[in-house]
Amino acid sequence: MTFIMPGISVLAIVLLWLPAASALHAQVESRAQEIERARDEKAARLEPETVTRTEAALNYIKDRKILERITAGVAGFRVGFGGLISGSGFALGPEYLRRDLLRGDLILRASARSSFKAYQLYELEADLPRLSGGNAFAGFSAAHRNYPGVNYYGPGPKSSKQGRSNYRLEDTSVSGTAGVAPLPRLRLGGGGGSLWVNVGPGTDRRFVSAEQIYSPRAAPGIGRQTDFLTGNVFVQYDYRDHPGGPRSGGNYLVRFSYFGDRALKLHTFRRLDAEAQQYISFFNQRRVIALRALATLTYPNAGQVTPFYMQPVLGGSETLRGFRPFRFHDNNLFLMNAEYRWETFSGLDMALFFDAGKVFPRRGQLNFHDLEGSAGFGFRFNVRNSVFLRIDTGFSREGYQVWLKFQNVF
Repeated sequence: MTFIMPGISVLAIVLLWLPAASALHAQVESRAQEIERARDEKAARLEPETVTRTEAALNYIKDRKILERITAGVAGFRVGFGGLISGSGFALGPEYLRRDLLRGDLILRASARSSFKAYQLYELEADLPRLSGGNAFAGFSAAHRNYPGVNYYGPGPKSSKQGRSNYRLEDTSVSGTAGVAPLPRLRLGGGGGSLWVNVGPGTDRRFVSAEQIYSPRAAPGIGRQTDFLTGNVFVQYDYRDHPGGPRSGGNYLVRFSYFGDRALKLHTFRRLDAEAQQYISFFNQRRVIALRALATLTYPNAGQVTPFYMQPVLGGSETLRGFRPFRFHDNNLFLMNAEYRWETFSGLDMALFFDAGKVFPRRGQLNFHDLEGSAGFGFRFNVRNSVFLRIDTGFSREGYQVWLKFQNVF
């Protein structure tokens, strides 16, 4: 009796559980069938994804590697785009670029570019980036610029938008650079050269020529130009992942320069440039916060002044993007930029940005007071981890500006 009762109890439990289990199994099968049926119905209603014309065009450019073919060139020869100052218009011309000479120890570049507004730029560069097993570097550069209608609104942060004028800036420079790399990504160096300057009447007939409304006192050097002996020393720590289109890392540079007036003895000055860039990436580097701070301070010799055409400037596609090119001139400059960049699809990024900065006559005014600001949005077309084409639209208290440039903003 002791052994029979437990057996009967277990049997009873099994008999009671079987119908419930059968019902549960039937419900599971029924639910699975419903899910499968709903899936089939949804699949029957699916339609091809609608692609906009813009997206289709970008996909066409990407799939056929059109940008890669344009920038790669043949045997070092290719078409060069942009590279001139803001406001010069669309520019292009032949360029020769070789990064593989002497087994990659010599980089040679020569280019000639002209815009539809007759702005011209000619450049020759030779770099030896890995001397002494990568512990030293050297380079040589020469350039000639001819810009017939550079904007000038007068001196100082309070210059008027209605004071717009223009002038011709023509100069030729030669310089050499050398230095050492004691640690990876750290460079210490310096260099020197010569700069020949000519300033003349502007050719943009929409606006008055600068010398007609600005005196040599307001715009030093506008009536008489000179030549300069130049020199500089610098320290740079650059750990960006891709300098042409960085998504992480940073770049920190301090440069101290000397410009000696060789002819007039009126415009000898020194200049300090300090710049910090930082890139913070997340979501597998598909989103980037890009930050930059820049300060330029000038130190004229006693009794001398910095010529207006060599003063720091704000306004344009690389600084305050909501203002016209060269909107503000003065002896000193302070600038901050912030961008939020995100990848829409491979080869194209979008960006939201904010710029703030000012020019000021005295170095003691380096602070956060009275900053001009601009904000906007942009597009970045990338080729081989570098920005090939950038389109920015910036807004400020003076309206808006649209920029099309063939290099990154920073």
